[in-house]
Amino acid sequence: MTLLKISKQAKRELAFAGSLFLLGVFVAWDTSKMQIPQGNSIVSPQTFPYMVAAFTSLVALGLIFNLLRGNHGTPDGDSPGDPFTPLNLKTMLIVASAIILHVILLEIAGYVVAAALCFWGVAYGFGSRKYLKDAGISVVFAVIVYFAFSKGLNINLPSGFFEGILANG
Repeated sequence: MTLLKISKQAKRELAFAGSLFLLGVFVAWDTSKMQIPQGNSIVSPQTFPYMVAAFTSLVALGLIFNLLRGNHGTPDGDSPGDPFTPLNLKTMLIVASAIILHVILLEIAGYVVAAALCFWGVAYGFGSRKYLKDAGISVVFAVIVYFAFSKGLNINLPSGFFEGILANG
């Protein structure tokens, strides 16, 4: 029996696919712990999370089997056979920092501030250097999303600093 020879790129792709599979398993496990209101409904609050867990797990298993058969992904803009380009760690850290800042500021400063900073940080991370334009677009987009959810869908997002202003808007 011969051992599979797995390239460095394939190991990274397998790590991603394995993480995706574990995410699906975690969603299924977490959904099983969900408190369900009493009632005999065919479609319960668990239905959609179970569907997401099953889909995520099946896609991950498909990726794993494809990778083990030797089919590797090709990054956008590359052709098969081009040398593998390493991860752009700086971009990833900037985007991850923007998302972490969003999570930290969401309850403290409110959705509009947290989302605007996150949108701006992601744009900066991906190379945009039009600071004022990006900030303006980020604020407008965050306000539109806030009102669409708060007023249109009746889903309360944190107002933060703008508690009195946005709540009456």
